[in-house]
Amino acid sequence: MRTQIGGDQITNGINVLMGKLNYRLNQKGAGTFSSSHEILGIITEEYNELINAVHENNLDDVKKELLDIAVGSLFGYMCVEAKAVEW
Repeated sequence: MRTQIGGDQITNGINVLMGKLNYRLNQKGAGTFSSSHEILGIITEEYNELINAVHENNLDDVKKELLDIAVGSLFGYMCVEAKAVEW
């Protein structure tokens, strides 16, 4: 049976994600992605970095890249919801 994630772990994960999203917004601004291809490119780049971190057994980088994928996905979702992305 798989280990279950508790409420505190979920809350912590969401808080860390929001902190990383706010860091990204402060760093790069809130300008939207311009296209679905840009969203895909960002997420693909982060995914490739995740693959490298896994192959290197680097837990800190794995966590960082998972957050980067989540931030890119969430921000991409917000851009699509705002109808700001060329489709």
